[in-house]
Amino acid sequence: MGLISIAFQVSVFATVLGYGMHADRGDVQYVFRRPRLLVLSLLAMFVVMPVIALAMEVYLDFPHAARVGLVVIALSPVPQLLPKNLIAAGGRSAYAFGLAFAVSVLAIVITPFMVHFIGRLMNRPFDVEVGAVAATLVPSVLVPIVIGLGVQRVAPRFAARAAGPTVALANAILLLALVALLVLVAGSLFEVFTLRALLAMVVFVGAGLGVGHVMAGPEPDRSIVLAIACANRNPGIAIAIASANFPEESFAPTVIMYAIVVGVVTTPYVRWMKRRSAPSNLNPIEVV
Repeated sequence: MGLISIAFQVSVFATVLGYGMHADRGDVQYVFRRPRLLVLSLLAMFVVMPVIALAMEVYLDFPHAARVGLVVIALSPVPQLLPKNLIAAGGRSAYAFGLAFAVSVLAIVITPFMVHFIGRLMNRPFDVEVGAVAATLVPSVLVPIVIGLGVQRVAPRFAARAAGPTVALANAILLLALVALLVLVAGSLFEVFTLRALLAMVVFVGAGLGVGHVMAGPEPDRSIVLAIACANRNPGIAIAIASANFPEESFAPTVIMYAIVVGVVTTPYVRWMKRRSAPSNLNPIEVV
């Protein structure tokens, strides 16, 4: 598991570094210059999605590991930066990058508070240290953002050439890590892979797409960014929260199951948004 965890971290680091070499200071500041959009985005990711997961944990009957895992996943924002489906569907790159940066910074404080708050609502000890969240986000998101922006500023030609291969390498590492993790937890995967757990995750991902799409406003290039951000979560933070509160249980199968469901459920939404934005989209994400 140690090597797989490192592989996940390297993948996220390389992804953020690649897009950092493609972005600029205006992208980083995008949501901070639009406080209403920032507040709505934070409410969607940090409040609405955990509340939906909590309601499902209380009122739906499916395996305990999947129920708790879903709540933990909902408390783990900061998805992998600018996934390919955003590029294909015409999302606004500045919003996607700026949101990832803002959430990475603010999650260090907001996530522990929300974990403690949800734990009290669930009437059980449920906590995570600020340091645990920071240990996940700082080296994997904030540091590569700073490095990528620095490279882009000092050596823009090199950054333009290196950004694409860096992201491609990150995707390859991520795929290998997911396959390795799937093989490692295959036996216990069926303990959480029940029809009810599967339906619960499908509903949760669908709710995330709907919440993000509506709360981002009428512009399609913003709607798809927040929709994907609400549906996707950060597996590193999820496992850190779960390990801190339930050290005797393994939530890796739940994380794997959720990753599969996200890929399947978001595909038709992305295709729909791509058809909508194709005729009139004037600000697509540039392919790097």
